[in-house]
Amino acid sequence: MIPADLLLLNIGSLGPFRAFADSDFMGQCIVIAQIVMSICSWGMMLSKKVKLAEVSARSAQFVDAFVRTNDPLEIFVENAHQLQTLTDTPIGQIYANSCERLAALVPVEQRQKMHLDPTYRLSLTRKQMDLVESVCVHTIEEACVRLNGSEMTWIAIFTSSAPLMGLFGTVWGVMYAFQAMAASGSADIAQLAPGISSALLTTVVGLVVAIPSTIGYNLLQSKLEAVSVDLEGFGEDLLGKLRLHYLEDR
Repeated sequence: MIPADLLLLNIGSLGPFRAFADSDFMGQCIVIAQIVMSICSWGMMLSKKVKLAEVSARSAQFVDAFVRTNDPLEIFVENAHQLQTLTDTPIGQIYANSCERLAALVPVEQRQKMHLDPTYRLSLTRKQMDLVESVCVHTIEEACVRLNGSEMTWIAIFTSSAPLMGLFGTVWGVMYAFQAMAASGSADIAQLAPGISSALLTTVVGLVVAIPSTIGYNLLQSKLEAVSVDLEGFGEDLLGKLRLHYLEDR
């Protein structure tokens, strides 16, 4: 069995650890900052993945309930409790905002009849339907912005900044190594090698941070685009059914 002190000595002599130990204060700060960026980016990517999975599941639940209805306003009129449960999803919010805008355009007398008699059919003009469509489109755009959130921005910042920080650390380390060699007055490679090794460490860590983060970012971006397409598709389906049921000059 290897003694603990010998094991620690062997670990400390390994390339990355030895390079970190040989780095100056600036180089060590850059490496630590890159590691923190990696931890933050992975945490944000996992959080975003879970959030998108939850949004997709709950949106599918709402779409399933909407497809089973004969009247596009049935959930809005008859199932207020279900609406409150499902409007925390982007698709539910699109439906709720569009229906609320439609109801606001209807005279009070017709609105009362609509709540008292579910079979009562509203009648909307094309201009009124255009207003409902504008609310629907605006809600879709807001939902897409919220889905992206600040996490995607920070992941992109970490992904692009880590290699640049690594390049800066490498240039700084090489400059520091040559200054040390000039101060010693000798051009011994054994004296120069540790400085070059520690300088290259920041580039290695930067690439280790950036490559997985880039892959994760692109996968999340692809999922966000798919969700955005689903939102737009639902909006078009909702507006089509509203026109079919309530537009006067259809």
